Amino acid sequence: MRVIDCDAHVEECVETWQYLDPEFYLLRPIPVTFPEDTCFGWHNAAWVIDYKLRFFAANPTTMARASKKDVSIPVQEMRDVETRLRHMDELAIDTQVVFPSIWLGCLAENVELEAALARSYNQFMATQCARSNGRIWYVAIVPWRRPEMAVKEIRRVKTLGSAAGIYARGIEWDRPLTHPEHWPIFEEAANQDLPVTVHVGNGSSPMIREMFQGVPRPTYEDGRPHVHPLGKGIVSGPYVLYAFQQILGSTLLDDFPKLRVAFLEAGSEWTVQIIKGLRGRNRAKIDRWLTERVFVSCAMDDDLPYIIGKNGDDFLVTATDFPHGDAFRQDQLANGLKARGDLSDAAMEKILSANPQRLFNFHV
Repeated sequence: MRVIDCDAHVEECVETWQYLDPEFYLLRPIPVTFPEDTCFGWHNAAWVIDYKLRFFAANPTTMARASKKDVSIPVQEMRDVETRLRHMDELAIDTQVVFPSIWLGCLAENVELEAALARSYNQFMATQCARSNGRIWYVAIVPWRRPEMAVKEIRRVKTLGSAAGIYARGIEWDRPLTHPEHWPIFEEAANQDLPVTVHVGNGSSPMIREMFQGVPRPTYEDGRPHVHPLGKGIVSGPYVLYAFQQILGSTLLDDFPKLRVAFLEAGSEWTVQIIKGLRGRNRAKIDRWLTERVFVSCAMDDDLPYIIGKNGDDFLVTATDFPHGDAFRQDQLANGLKARGDLSDAAMEKILSANPQRLFNFHV
């Protein structure tokens, strides 16, 4: 059985931007580091991008938190592919699909700069993944605010190789993924046989910034100072659920019959209630999509027998979140599912191998 990790990560680094177009060189992301005895604690670094400080969970890797992980900095940054492959062997992972970390938030209000950063990121990832002998793939970044540029970039990453999908957040710059202007992006993803992979993250920076405008920001000792206390619980997982309901409740999958979509790092228990509502409109269609074109990443401690009993097991995949160190991290996928003792061998084979192969169209 080929075990496929559907959602690992890279911590972006200075080298990620080495392919930046020359006209954007002066606007390249710059890492800055602070003392550890501030309100940021060991999250003591940020990127300067588009004239603003941008804070993320564990990069730039000059922050103290990055060095406290059980994985070396070069492995986190995808600079040391050989050692990353050894980690995959230790985790019994045959194939890994790598998602960004820095794009869990909004990078640049300047959309031309954002598109240029995406091109450099995609080039870096394609180059590094090519050194893995087909074991490491990545999801490509595109500028959703400029559909014509996004379409062009989808075509480019397909020719570069190693692209497994197209990255999206549940909301892209205050627009739902089902906004009509996004249709060309979905169409091209389908044409290039690349699934759209909806991941947790805050793609709604303008709206969230206005929500918290003028609200005092107390310091909480919870280890996540990069997230405003009033933003916790809204800026990540709920956007994935929103996108799921929007996409399956729209004409998108009808309009593009070859399009595949995935929803990641938000668990899977929520699918029962949402799918129950969606089935009320067209059960046969929803059930067909769940067996063919819609996928959701489950967590090791999800109530999988209940979910499978309600929705089947053809739509479930899983992931390690490697090398992130948060609550979503789950190593040893095969052993973890087997240790539960409540799943059949057939169900585990689908979650670990068969379903991910269909999602990303990986050939054995």
